[in-house]
Amino acid sequence: MSGSGGGGFTTYDPPVIACENLIIETAISSPKAAVVSKLTVGDVLDVGLENAPGSVVVALYLSGQLAGGITHPSTNRLRECIQGGTRYRATVTSVSAGQVRVRITPL
Repeated sequence: MSGSGGGGFTTYDPPVIACENLIIETAISSPKAAVVSKLTVGDVLDVGLENAPGSVVVALYLSGQLAGGITHPSTNRLRECIQGGTRYRATVTSVSAGQVRVRITPL
């Protein structure tokens, strides 16, 4: 008779990345056309928090104007880091057919 090897399962918790090492590459979500139409590769956006109904979202700003937000598996960690005082910037890495990709890095 062969054994079944126990039961149950294990979950995987990804390691927590230190705020000063957190780097995210993603597309701008819910882009604001009037702002993102001005963006070119190399532009730098401010990264901050924006209150939305029922939540706080990570937002990107060009000269104080909301460019859009981000959705990424590490968004919650980024929000925690910003709330803890770490500052970030987002550099535009590509612009194609209205889609803008950015690389978010700590200052």
